[in-house]
Amino acid sequence: MRRGEADWRAVTKLTERVLERLDWQALGEIYFHWGGEQFWQERRPRVVELGEVLAMRLLQQVPKGGASLWVGAGVAELPVLIAEVLMHERTVTAANLRERECEVLNAGLLVAVPEVALRFIAGDARTVEPGRLFDHIGCISVFTDPETWPVISDVAYGRVAPVQLDVERFLAEREATREVAKGLFARLARPGLVTTSAEEVAWFLEQAEVHGATVDASEDLVETAVVGDPVGFLTVR
Repeated sequence: MRRGEADWRAVTKLTERVLERLDWQALGEIYFHWGGEQFWQERRPRVVELGEVLAMRLLQQVPKGGASLWVGAGVAELPVLIAEVLMHERTVTAANLRERECEVLNAGLLVAVPEVALRFIAGDARTVEPGRLFDHIGCISVFTDPETWPVISDVAYGRVAPVQLDVERFLAEREATREVAKGLFARLARPGLVTTSAEEVAWFLEQAEVHGATVDASEDLVETAVVGDPVGFLTVR
């Protein structure tokens, strides 16, 4: 067996070990409130499979020993985060506003893989580890979260007709979302990489234009395990 294959086998085993030790009832309540535990059980294989596909693509583009800031990271990102730490010896800062979700994920990591230097931080990704820049930012399905941005989410996914659009709420959400994108872009070292979904690309392109940065977008997209959004990479210079 080649070393690369052995490394990925280790990532798979560790990811599955963490998934086995997570409190799925608690996670189901956090995400879906009803039927969530069954939902997660059905998607666990996809979390591993698609997460590793994304991890392989990511590690081809980020340097060893660098640092990633993940925004709203959760269960679906676990294989990617573990691969970054184990295979590229990268520092990973995984921020999530849901404190309870961070507690559940950290409890699983502590029991299953205490030796892996990965923990979730409850807080705003714009302010965690203040003053630090990252060569990679992961932001997947954050700006399309229907709980946080209900109108923006409806527009992004085409769920609302123009005649039904609440313009005032849309404008308020758009400005709030712009502030988040602005704060995240400020954390990105250049040259740097952004991993994001196709529906969120425009927010980062707008910030790149404001800052006079150039962006190259990958054409090779990966489906996410939970939402199904297509995810790709933006190289920012």
